[in-house]
Amino acid sequence: MAYLTVDGAIKRYGTTTALNGVSFSVAKGEFFTLLGPSGCGKTTLLRSIAGFSQLTDGRVDLAGHDLLSVPPHKRDIGMVFQDYAIFPHLTVAENVAFGLKARKVAAAEIRERVAEALATVRLTALAERLPAALSGGQQQRIGIARAMVVKPRLLLMDEPLSNLDAKLRLDLRDEIRAIQREIGIAAIYVTHDQEEALAISDRICVMDHGCVEQIGTPQQIYGQPETRFVASFVGTMNLLAPGAFGLAQVPGVAQWALRPERLRLAEAGARARDGAGGAENGAASIAGTVEHFSYLGREAHLTVQAQGHRLVAQIGAPPPDLAIEAGRQISLSFDPADLHAFDAQGRRVPAERAA
Repeated sequence: MAYLTVDGAIKRYGTTTALNGVSFSVAKGEFFTLLGPSGCGKTTLLRSIAGFSQLTDGRVDLAGHDLLSVPPHKRDIGMVFQDYAIFPHLTVAENVAFGLKARKVAAAEIRERVAEALATVRLTALAERLPAALSGGQQQRIGIARAMVVKPRLLLMDEPLSNLDAKLRLDLRDEIRAIQREIGIAAIYVTHDQEEALAISDRICVMDHGCVEQIGTPQQIYGQPETRFVASFVGTMNLLAPGAFGLAQVPGVAQWALRPERLRLAEAGARARDGAGGAENGAASIAGTVEHFSYLGREAHLTVQAQGHRLVAQIGAPPPDLAIEAGRQISLSFDPADLHAFDAQGRRVPAERAA
């Protein structure tokens, strides 16, 4: 059942359309991510839900009530910002208590709720420290605690990890997800990081140029992309022309696509006929020249030039002694069932039509 509903959201700045009829719903307790490149409209949408920006047209309902008719300070929404937005002259506890004091909550209740929020984000021992004495990850946890302590009906997070180093991002993203599950609050999370979105989301809304490209689970977004944009933006995708490597030229299919991990390294000297060949167990084969090879331990990456295509292959669990020099002729194979088909407009062609 929908808890938050966004229906036909439009936002224009003069002649520029930042949001072009965006619609989606979020269930209570769901972790919903807005994913897309810079300028796609995801932050504009988040700010419109929070009330910091007014929609040109459209409707936003929260728990069955029109949210847009409510002033921003009365929407009961918690917000976590990219730049932490904490007060440097206040202690950790005072930062977390700020929103409660503004709401004139009784002092005893403030102490109790601040203690609970600090325990949730594991900052109890640092309650009396000033933010300058804390790491970036600890400072961001202050922002999360401050957003949660007011017990909002909805939690909004605008790229909260973008200012952190890679290792800290990995640790804190898991913490954010665990905290959200623990308190059972509906959350909308904005990011341009595809791996981050896949790792923590219940569902993902992929956006581009102010429009929704696809909404689905991480598995659906990655494994069943509805558009060529989604296929290429979320992860890496090899785009192949019809007819290349012996691929069928099916009516309505303008482009084939294949994930790098679906390409397998064939045995040295494997037979290839005109760049396409040996159909062992129904597999297709590609002959090409190695351009670059990287051994990364748990996987190896290959860049291969073949029939005018620059293909990327990811070989899982490669042998420790695997090393392939640039310029070497190799053969890659793949299962045709792993191919994705797109029409001239970049929309997915159903498997039964592309067969």
